[in-house]
Amino acid sequence: MKLMPLLLLPSLFSPFVIAQPTCTVNSFQAINIEPTIEAAKYDEKSQTAEIHHQPPMRCASITFQTAHTLNKVVNAMHDEFEVTYADMTTTQSHLIKFSDDAVDSGYIQLRRHKPQTAYACFSTSSTPITSITCKFE
Repeated sequence: MKLMPLLLLPSLFSPFVIAQPTCTVNSFQAINIEPTIEAAKYDEKSQTAEIHHQPPMRCASITFQTAHTLNKVVNAMHDEFEVTYADMTTTQSHLIKFSDDAVDSGYIQLRRHKPQTAYACFSTSSTPITSITCKFE
């Protein structure tokens, strides 16, 4: 009896083959919140003041949908979105808000393939937002 080597090929049922993104951003509208405080530094030697302007807080109204129905605690979803800025830096969201009608007892139900809208803020940045992704699991 002759033994043949067994080749390990990826299965058609492998999660790498059939995996779909669990969340897709359909669209977003960038919202820039300009800082209300400017820093001033006074130089006594030259008797001049330098005004430092902070970059705006980058936020967005995001329409997204999930591939599965999920019940999520809204307060635990602070880092579910990731933004890429024009300078190719990325950061996670630190604030997510949904409409009061969508939230029930602190939970939001994300329904399969049903678009939802969220408001999310990321960080201050001198460059604008170019893309947003989400990772609800």
